[in-house]
Amino acid sequence: MKTNHLKSVFQSGLFFCILLVFQSCVTTDIEEINFRQKGKIKFWNAKSKDGAKFLEGLRKLEESNTSYTGEFDIRIQNYFPKKDIFSLSGKISYDKPSGKMQIELMDKLFGISVSKVFTDGQTIRIKSATVDKIHEQKMDDIILSDPNTGKQTVVPFPVIYYLLSNRNAELFKPEWTLVQPNDGIVLVRKPGEEWTYYTAENGIRSVEWDSSGKNVRAVTSVQGEMEFPPRTTITRIVSRKDGSDQNRIEIKMKKVTRTDKLNQVVFGF
Repeated sequence: MKTNHLKSVFQSGLFFCILLVFQSCVTTDIEEINFRQKGKIKFWNAKSKDGAKFLEGLRKLEESNTSYTGEFDIRIQNYFPKKDIFSLSGKISYDKPSGKMQIELMDKLFGISVSKVFTDGQTIRIKSATVDKIHEQKMDDIILSDPNTGKQTVVPFPVIYYLLSNRNAELFKPEWTLVQPNDGIVLVRKPGEEWTYYTAENGIRSVEWDSSGKNVRAVTSVQGEMEFPPRTTITRIVSRKDGSDQNRIEIKMKKVTRTDKLNQVVFGF
């Protein structure tokens, strides 16, 4: 991901929603998930016989997934300038053949559509209910900004997209990738950032992202049983400098309908 310092139009919709639902915020803390300690693990080259075999197994697991539509609840817990939590409802559509995903966010109190986020895996298009213009950017973080203090928090949108679409294997370029098949770990090292994938028998259990350029670390973890799409995921973002929490994001799927291919008319603003 390349650094993108433009504030997404997405944030306008989110914080419009904060004002609407502030009094009805959910106050229960989002569970803390920990970063794993890799220790002194010997990694193998992705081009090696065993490394290539391990990655091919992950690709085959991804091929067994389907397109789907669903409804979910999302909670976001901020820590600056003060600790608070707000929640939204959402609808999601994912088309496996094309990689397209569209997320519509709505406030839970009035059921009003706040914003839509569309991506084809390469770019992101965002339409906020409060702004007529459609914002477009490369696949990258979405930066949330507190409306009162201007404090910014990086949300690693690509991590969430790849877990909800399970298209991770396309990121495992041989020139960037090391593997440890015995422990089920994939390590992707790119300039300025490092990704660590922890796999289970039937998929990817968690992803850690460490960015020196953005001075943050993030971990996204699937909670409970492994299934596609995951029923519950939690993302935790911390400062790379001192490890302090920046925010946490919890996504819980409420209803999922799987299909071979979606009608493309579901995508769009």
